[in-house]
Amino acid sequence: MTEKEFKEAVLPHHSMMLAEAMRLLKNRDEALDCLQDAVTSLWKSRIELAKVSNLKAYCIRTVSNRALEMIRQRHVSYSEYGKDLQSDVKSDSAIERSENAAILKKAIKLLPENERKVVLMKAINGMSSDDIADAIGLTSNNVRVLLYRGRKRIKDYLKKNMDYDGKGFK
Repeated sequence: MTEKEFKEAVLPHHSMMLAEAMRLLKNRDEALDCLQDAVTSLWKSRIELAKVSNLKAYCIRTVSNRALEMIRQRHVSYSEYGKDLQSDVKSDSAIERSENAAILKKAIKLLPENERKVVLMKAINGMSSDDIADAIGLTSNNVRVLLYRGRKRIKDYLKKNMDYDGKGFK
């Protein structure tokens, strides 16, 4: 794919890609960085783009994946930064909350990749099933099934590893 063909194929989706990055990251500068990274990634894989049947969905999925990666990196950076600033003494409830958060993170990490993406896009970004479906190239029904399965696996994991009865913590 030549540079001209790439521009003609990808640039029409530029505004939708930026909107997706803005919706996920909620920061224009980060969204622009995300968009630039996504376009660079698309350029690097331009030979395979000719084989893509729905280029619009593929472009949006690429920017969504990059935005989610940036969000994950942001959370890791904040949590590492926060550890440096914390005092040595924590209350029991703070310790319990951090342990619960670690268990929940592990439960999410253990999900199959598609379920994890769908759960994170719904829980963290508040995306609708239709928006998630467009972003990752699935049907809305598939997204709902993945969301149901992911939530069920998380609940089952929490029941096994915490004082969780399926409705809340005891």
